[in-house]
Amino acid sequence: MTSTIAKTLAAAALLGVSGWASASTTAIDLFKTPGVAGSGGHAIVAGPCYCEQGADFSPILLLAPGTYDFGKVRDYWVQSGLTPDGGPDQPNLYLLFSPWEAAGTFPGDLPFLPTDAYPSSYALCDQDDAACNAGYMGAFKDTELILTVGPGQNAVEIGFIGPYAYTSPLPEASCYAMSMLGLALVGAAFRRRPAGRRTR
Repeated sequence: MTSTIAKTLAAAALLGVSGWASASTTAIDLFKTPGVAGSGGHAIVAGPCYCEQGADFSPILLLAPGTYDFGKVRDYWVQSGLTPDGGPDQPNLYLLFSPWEAAGTFPGDLPFLPTDAYPSSYALCDQDDAACNAGYMGAFKDTELILTVGPGQNAVEIGFIGPYAYTSPLPEASCYAMSMLGLALVGAAFRRRPAGRRTR
């Protein structure tokens, strides 16, 4: 029992240290945090090879200088559209769009939202290469959204182009509830421990 208590305390200490280490990074949910009215939203962004993509942009967030954790995004590969001069392998061209990120001063030098975008990665498969083509169906890349607002800056805006899945850095309320329940159960277990009992 003593060793179990020691392990529990050691784990708690490690969690505390990790919490101190991340204290300098502020976690913010991109789509649940109020920003500049009228900024952000959904748009259609033109990509190369006739592949227009839907895009979602966060509102402009006014922030003090510092480092911010905006969570994580999973961007999915997309298949190119046909072009008149693209050749027979055009439908076998796959594109990956990275997150659009901007930090600057508002109002002032913060970039305008893009109306077109170029992929960060390309991949071309032969028409008869079934394994290559299948490999990009549902393929994705995860990106941690850690941004720094530098001295003299006060604003951040982030956008996702093409199909994506966003994960907030903030835990859901249910996670807090489960944590509290776990602490309550641990406390109850200690209270039920018989007094004077020894372990070998």
